Amino acid sequence: MAGFFGLFDYNKPGPGVPKDAPPKSPFIVFFQILQRKFWNFIKVNIMFLIFNLPALVLGMLAMLYFFPNIFPNAMNDPEMLLNDTMLKFILLTIMMCLPMVTVGPAQAGFTYIMRNYSREEHAFLWGDFKDTAKKNMKQSLIVSAINFIVTFLMLFSIRAYYALIEQAQIPQIIGLLGISIMSVMFALFACMSMYIYPTMITFDLSLKNLYKNSFIFAVIKFLPNIGILLLCALIVFLSFGMIITFNPLIGFIPYFLLTFSLIGFITNFYVYPKLEKYIIARIDEEDDDDDDDDDEDEDEGGGNYDNVDFDDKEVDFEEEEGEDKDEDEDEIKRYF
Repeated sequence: MAGFFGLFDYNKPGPGVPKDAPPKSPFIVFFQILQRKFWNFIKVNIMFLIFNLPALVLGMLAMLYFFPNIFPNAMNDPEMLLNDTMLKFILLTIMMCLPMVTVGPAQAGFTYIMRNYSREEHAFLWGDFKDTAKKNMKQSLIVSAINFIVTFLMLFSIRAYYALIEQAQIPQIIGLLGISIMSVMFALFACMSMYIYPTMITFDLSLKNLYKNSFIFAVIKFLPNIGILLLCALIVFLSFGMIITFNPLIGFIPYFLLTFSLIGFITNFYVYPKLEKYIIARIDEEDDDDDDDDDEDEDEGGGNYDNVDFDDKEVDFEEEEGEDKDEDEDEIKRYF
């Protein structure tokens, strides 16, 4: 007799999950993953910071150069100077989280892990991080350079319009119009940045199509994208005491341990379903249609996907031959 009158028999199969059980809400799934992977999030956050030290240093130098003082007369008061420097650091942190300022290969490896977690799939922290960084080395370096330059050119333009208004060198209405336009462009580019790396590691695209498709997603989902951007900014400002007043230096604790991985998980948890709905689902549909055609043409040798043309899609892909791979994502990438 197993157990004690059958009460403590741990070999007996459990009830399992009912087949007709309703799917869990994304909100519940998000926090379940966060709970299960919490220690891995800390490890990934530390890895991200180590490999992004060059972006942190360059970004801070750019902030100090283009924005010598955010607060007026900051140079005349040591406490105000500290607050001014701290605000620059916080704004840079938000831009690194999105990611607009980052080291490309490190961001690619980081995104792969966060994307897998958002799909409730396993990822080897170091192995997958390293392999994805190497696989996307060239393109991710170019993307990180472009994003860095564009980000600070836009910020500099906004700052320049403010300076021109203060010095009365242009009419105020023109200056405010210029600030508004550049601010919208900056927000749009920030939205694009959320999609660039998840798209890069999932599909084989040229640089042109990578930015084109990210721009499409940034536009068609503009309001939800802005909501995610505001949420990410809120998390950073909260952690550094910019909303609920406390010593901002406390914010360095979550900064070193969780901030980047948490925001990276939020953005990938949000972005990947969009890629799945608008791109991967279309690929699956075309695969099903092609399978039907293969059955009809079986006597003629059938067909293959090596030269499938996706140029008629709303989100364009370029064709690219690939090697046989085992994972589903590489099977998708093979078709382009």
